[in-house]
Amino acid sequence: MPELPAQLARPLILLVEDEHAIRKVMEILFEDEGYQVVLAQNGREGLAILADLVPDLIITDYMMPELDGVGLLRAVRRDCRVRDVPVLLMSSVPVANVPGHELADQTFLKGGQLTSLLNIVAALVESAPFE
Repeated sequence: MPELPAQLARPLILLVEDEHAIRKVMEILFEDEGYQVVLAQNGREGLAILADLVPDLIITDYMMPELDGVGLLRAVRRDCRVRDVPVLLMSSVPVANVPGHELADQTFLKGGQLTSLLNIVAALVESAPFE
C-alpha cells in the first residue's frame, strides 16, 4: 500500500473558537505540532464545515455567539457521520458549571498549561476512529 503524502497524513482538527486572537494562537500551536487545522468562529459555522468533512478531533469553546459549544456538541452527537469524533470542550469558566459538558470526551479550562492541552489533544487524536 503506498504511503499518503505527509500533507494528507496529518491529523485534522476542527477548531471552533469565537475569539480571533485565541483562534490564531491555537492554530499556530497545533500546526507546529503537525496537525492540519480548520477554523470556525462559532458553532453554526463549525456545523457547516462538518457537513463537508470529518475531522480527527473537534475542539470547541463553550461560550460563543450563534451556537455555543454545548449546542455544537449536541448536534455532533446526533449526527451519525461525526458522532464518534472525539470532542474537546474548552471553557474560561470551571467546566463542572457548564451544563452538557459530559457530552465532551475531554474538557480543558482556558488558561491552563499548554503542555497539558497538547497532551490531551494527542491522546484524543490517537483515539479517533480512522476509516
